[in-house]
Amino acid sequence: MRPFDVMIGLALAGLATDAAAQTSPSFDCSKATTAIEKTICADKDAAAADRAMADAYRRLLESLGNPAARTHLQRDQMAWLTDRQRICGSPSGAAGGRTMPLCLTELATARAERLAALPAGNAYSFVGERRLVERGRRGGVSYNIAVSYAVFEFADINYAGVNGTIKAWAEKFAADVRPSTQGNAGGPTEIGWFLDSGHVVHAASRDLVTVAAHWLLFTGGAHPNNGRIAWQVALTSGSLLRLDDIFGPASLWPEAATRLVQADLKKQFEERPGNEESLEPAVLRKMVVDARRWIFARDSVKVTFDPYEVGPYAAGPYEVELSYGALAPYIRTDGPLASRAR
Repeated sequence: MRPFDVMIGLALAGLATDAAAQTSPSFDCSKATTAIEKTICADKDAAAADRAMADAYRRLLESLGNPAARTHLQRDQMAWLTDRQRICGSPSGAAGGRTMPLCLTELATARAERLAALPAGNAYSFVGERRLVERGRRGGVSYNIAVSYAVFEFADINYAGVNGTIKAWAEKFAADVRPSTQGNAGGPTEIGWFLDSGHVVHAASRDLVTVAAHWLLFTGGAHPNNGRIAWQVALTSGSLLRLDDIFGPASLWPEAATRLVQADLKKQFEERPGNEESLEPAVLRKMVVDARRWIFARDSVKVTFDPYEVGPYAAGPYEVELSYGALAPYIRTDGPLASRAR
């Protein structure tokens, strides 16, 4: 064999090894014993998602020098692994009627995204993850509920109000999805109902995090529905924030933000036609000033709109991404995003 051919062969072998590493799970499949482990080993998408999740966990853990932070993350990860069995491992099927491989892939992908978004090192925010998991049958309808929600756990701050608000939202949502014991009058009983909800914690600064929840649910009818909701939390005080706590009330930020969102949605409507009436300033402003739409992330800010709100269901949700540079003139210099103000 010519030297050039040998070099090409070695290069291809290296690429194959790298590809195999990227799609192999985070554990040794020869030692797999549980149904979940065997399923992950047998499905390339589930294996790749498991690897990505484990890598995100390892990177975050290695960044933590504080023993309390390391212990918090390790306990949170163990709780997630336990709940993974409850959500995806039931013989009766995973939440949302998904197959076990798909459930494992989606759950690991969501966990990886959450871990990657958490602030690392000394900025670690001690935000854990809790879950409501319930399966049953009521009024002739089977249902699956799997809701994850954030819980703030830094010992020196009183987060009772924040945690209570978020948990109450999760519990009420789950209660509303359970079928009536009187029977399902709104649709065929052979189709199971489900609520599948996750969340990501975004750190915009050392004092401001956004808990952004998303959900997919079906309770009869022609199709599932989906949506998003967000809460802004001040880490140092443990309080929920209003938009006026972030933007200066005297800066006329609602009008400025409405103009920015309107311009972006107009461009989006060129490819995905929406409801032009929703772009009327008075109509759009009422939606823009709703703090539950705002996601303050590390590099940008997003304003979200669920299906039906500014366009037909078929168009899906809309999302407007705004730069901190565009918002800087309106950010409070004495607020939790003061470092972004201008």
